[in-house]
Amino acid sequence: MRFQRKSKKTALSKRNQIGYHRANFQQHLQEPAMKLALVFGLVAASLFSVVCQAGSISLGQAANYNMFVKENFSASSSDTEGAAAIGGNLQVNGGYDFGYVNSSAAATVTVGGNVVKKGEGHLNVYDGAGNTRLGELVYGGSYSVTGGGVGVAGTSKAPAALDFNSAFTRLNALSDQLAAKTTPAVDVNRNTQDGVLVFTPAKVTTDNVYIFKITQDDLNTFHTIRVDNSNISKDALVVFNVSNPNGTPAKNWTPQATCAAGKTDCLSLTQVRYEVGDLNSNSAAIANHVLFNFNGINDLRIASSVYGSILAPKAAISTDWGVIWGQVMAKSWSGNQQVNWAPLDIPPGGNNSVNAPSPVALLLLVPALFSLRRRTTLQALPQLQTV
Repeated sequence: MRFQRKSKKTALSKRNQIGYHRANFQQHLQEPAMKLALVFGLVAASLFSVVCQAGSISLGQAANYNMFVKENFSASSSDTEGAAAIGGNLQVNGGYDFGYVNSSAAATVTVGGNVVKKGEGHLNVYDGAGNTRLGELVYGGSYSVTGGGVGVAGTSKAPAALDFNSAFTRLNALSDQLAAKTTPAVDVNRNTQDGVLVFTPAKVTTDNVYIFKITQDDLNTFHTIRVDNSNISKDALVVFNVSNPNGTPAKNWTPQATCAAGKTDCLSLTQVRYEVGDLNSNSAAIANHVLFNFNGINDLRIASSVYGSILAPKAAISTDWGVIWGQVMAKSWSGNQQVNWAPLDIPPGGNNSVNAPSPVALLLLVPALFSLRRRTTLQALPQLQTV
C-alpha cells in the first residue's frame, strides 16, 4: 500500500488545528454541559408544570361504587342501591339489600374480610334491574350465616381485586387537596334573621368546580344553604368543605348523637336544605353535582337526608335515619340509612386526565440525562487526523 506524501504546509496546518482544538477543548466540553443544564431545566420545569396541573378530582377505584369503606360495614336493615366495596367485615344483623342498580363494578359486593349474617331477614345481592337478577358476592375471609338467609347468584372466596390502602391514600389526598382550596371572588351573605346562608360566585372558574366552607356552627344557625349559580355554569360541581373548628355540639340533637363539646374531629350532619340555583333538596337532580368533603373529621354522625356524595376517608360514619343520594367513601359505616345510587358528575375541567409523573419516571430521567451528556461530550471531541 502506498501512502500519499503530504506537503510540509499541510502537516503544519494539521498541527495548528490540533493545537487549536486542544486549547479550546475545555470550551467544547462546557458548551454541551450548558446545553445539558438547559435541557434538564426545561424537562424539570415541564414535569413540575405537570405536577401542578395534576390536582384533578378523581375518585380512583371508588368511582363505580355506591358504598366504599376501608374497614367494617354493619347494618340491620335498609339497602345500598349500587355496588359496595368493603375492606373489612360485612356484618348484617337483620335484612339488607345491595345492587338494585348496576354501577359497573366487577362484583356487586366485594368484602376484604368476613361476611357475617345474623338475625331474621335476608341479605340480598342483586346485579341491577331492580330485584330481578342476583349478583355476585366476593369475600376474602370467612363466610357465616346463622340467621335468615342470603340471596346471591354466587359467592366466592378470593383476594379482593381492590387495593383499599392505595385507594384510600388517593381519597385522603383528594380530601386534603379540596380542603386547602376555596373559590375566590365569592360573595357570602349570612342572613341569620331569615336563616339562609348564600354563596354567590362572581365569575366562572376554569375547572367548573366551586368550593365553599361551612361549619358545624353554620349547620346550627342556618336552615338553608344556597349557592346562587346565576354567574356560573348550571352543570358545575359544588364542593362543601364541612368542618367543626370550634368543636361545637350539634343543635337540637339527642345527647347520645351529639359530639362532645371541644371535639373538633367530630361533626353531626343535621337536616339542612341545600339549594343550587333552582335545584334543591327536594330534587334528586342536585345530588350528582354536590360533594361534601369532611376533611379532618374522624367521627361523622348523620341523622339527615343528604343530597350529594360524601368524602370522609378518615371518618367512622354512624347513621340513624334518612336517605343519602350519592356515593359514600368512608373509613367505616354503622347504621341503617338508605344509600341511593347518584354518581358524582365531575365536569371535564375538574377531571383532568393528566397524571403526575411517578417517582419511578423521575428516576428514569437521570440515566437519560447522563446518556444525553455522554453523547454531547463525544460530539464535542475534535476529530483528529494522523499525519
